Amino acid sequence: MPTLPLTARDKVEDRVRGLEAGADDYLVKPFAFSELLARINALLRRGQSAVAQTITALQMDDLEVDLIARKAQRAGQRLDLTAKEFKLLTLLLRRRGQILSRTTLAEQVWDMNFDSDTNVVEVAVRRLRAKLDDPFSAKLLHTVRGMGYVLEEREPS
Repeated sequence: MPTLPLTARDKVEDRVRGLEAGADDYLVKPFAFSELLARINALLRRGQSAVAQTITALQMDDLEVDLIARKAQRAGQRLDLTAKEFKLLTLLLRRRGQILSRTTLAEQVWDMNFDSDTNVVEVAVRRLRAKLDDPFSAKLLHTVRGMGYVLEEREPS
């Protein structure tokens, strides 16, 4: 977990001591709120990139994704995914349990500003669901009406 001390101790020795004690950054009061947010975002980016570099596979329930070989399988059966379907699945899997909006998916998977007239996200989700969920009794990819999509294990209702 990254740490960012907010302190009135502004001497160089204090900052050095804080960083040597394990702090990832150091912010002296008074500070601008925008600077605090920028430093927090920088710490989060560093943490995510470090984690992303070490993870080579993702797993949830009986779904396994090999990020190096770019292969996915469910219950031992290979899923033949297009490049965009693979990217969509890995995004959903990395953020499992979080509802991702159509806008977020469009920006992250297709690098496009979202246009509400396009159904590219719905079509891709439908195709992914056909490969990921239709052949299996337990469904992992769920639609949350008015909000987006989520990848999670749910108890059968």
